[in-house]
Amino acid sequence: MTVAELLIGSVILPRIESPKAISRLAEFEWFHKLDMQNETLTPEIDDLLLRAQKVHQFIEEIIKGLGIPLRVGIMEILFKGTVFKKKKYEIDEIENMITDLEKTPDIISKAATMLEENANINRSLEEYRTLKDALKVANKLNVDLSNFGLMNHFYANLFVINSSDYGEIERTLENIPIFKYDLESKEKLAIIIISDSDDSIKILKVMRSFNSNPFSIPKGFPQIPSEAYSLAESKIKELSDKQKSISKEISSITRKVRGEILSIHENSFVVKEVLETLRKPGGTKNFAVIQGFIPKKMEKKFKQITNQWTSITEEIKDQEISTEPPTHLDNPRWVKTFEVITDSQGIPKRGEFDPTWMIALMWPIFYGLMFADLGHGSLLMGLGLLFKFKGQGNLSRWGMLLAISGGAGAIAGIFQGEAFGFHLEHFVVFESLLQEGGPLHSIDWLIGAISVAELTFEQVIMILKVSIFLGVVHLGWAFILRIHNYWRTGDKDTMIFEAIPNLFMWLGVFAVMMGAIGSGYDVM
Repeated sequence: MTVAELLIGSVILPRIESPKAISRLAEFEWFHKLDMQNETLTPEIDDLLLRAQKVHQFIEEIIKGLGIPLRVGIMEILFKGTVFKKKKYEIDEIENMITDLEKTPDIISKAATMLEENANINRSLEEYRTLKDALKVANKLNVDLSNFGLMNHFYANLFVINSSDYGEIERTLENIPIFKYDLESKEKLAIIIISDSDDSIKILKVMRSFNSNPFSIPKGFPQIPSEAYSLAESKIKELSDKQKSISKEISSITRKVRGEILSIHENSFVVKEVLETLRKPGGTKNFAVIQGFIPKKMEKKFKQITNQWTSITEEIKDQEISTEPPTHLDNPRWVKTFEVITDSQGIPKRGEFDPTWMIALMWPIFYGLMFADLGHGSLLMGLGLLFKFKGQGNLSRWGMLLAISGGAGAIAGIFQGEAFGFHLEHFVVFESLLQEGGPLHSIDWLIGAISVAELTFEQVIMILKVSIFLGVVHLGWAFILRIHNYWRTGDKDTMIFEAIPNLFMWLGVFAVMMGAIGSGYDVM
């Protein structure tokens, strides 16, 4: 089965109606915009995009401030059972959706207010702690610094210096009055220098050479060091208590608002991405042309949702466009689960076969044969279902794959007759069910039907043959599909001189293996 065949869908409409066209295309299940070289702006789209970006940025800032992860992690699902149910959101116009998103719920507005208040407290705490650290060495001084500095005729200032530098400073500034004050730390001294205003420059140069600047207290604080230190201590205690209270309230709000804020974040992200993708449609100043790839089977629906404008669908003929078109995997619902494996190994290109249906067929068989155990398989299936129904995004899809793998292992475990490495008949529950007269006695023959421990040598050889046959079918598909892809792309040289010889070489190895089995492994 190849990937879905695509068409190019085009919508021609007045540029002013572009937002409405975006709303209609958003209803479409799959529309991949074709990039067009056009710098003509559409003010109506730009206005909506600006509003959507503002909402998204506002919500993102709240999420970062509250420390909310965008996805529920595996450990949180396992140990806390956290789950957010999907919300179906339907809207007629994208503009109305943005308007709804702009109506921020009260609890989210409250969270934003509290985050802002908490940020202000943090800034104030940092300011007071810095002041306290600066005043720590001079907190015993009871000197008013408000009038210190350069005056009309005099200069006076307070400096905090190393005790070892005092003698050198005193000798350098001889004939200038210096008053010394002992501080808590014996390594530091406070000195007040009073001089003529003409000596101020000399004093500052000398003090800078000793890595000391005039001691000052920021405006708005008491200019007496001891009073400023006491104020800083009391404010730090007061703000710390207030911060603890706000942090508790923020934690409480976070638990209540988490699901709702993540829903708004996802909606705003989708709106923003849609508008950014379709921001600059092609066309002229007054008319816009929106082009994109659509699956061929959705051609009718595309024309229905764009019937109020001129809409055209055409096959992909442009050589430049057809070289690297997008890929749409069109698989039944039960096969879609296995698309995560295809995604991880590489998406097939246009015209190539989609291997997802092959993976969906072979994966459960191989997994069941390799890990046949009812107990382990059931546990794995339960874990997968937990991730499926409580996980988000790819985690949910991988969870379903895990559940299918576990289910295959559990079913094969019944035929193997094992649970957690023990035979099923050793468990009291199964023993009572399988014994004569029990409800499952009629299917007792299935239990352990392929158990290697109870098979004859011929039966083991038969299982080996079946396993090899399954592997041959799987690898054979791969070789044939590789040849087919080279043929479709026109790379005949590689097909003839590489792909086909590889197939025959592999068939030769397979023939040798079958010959060895047929001769009872007597190959000498």
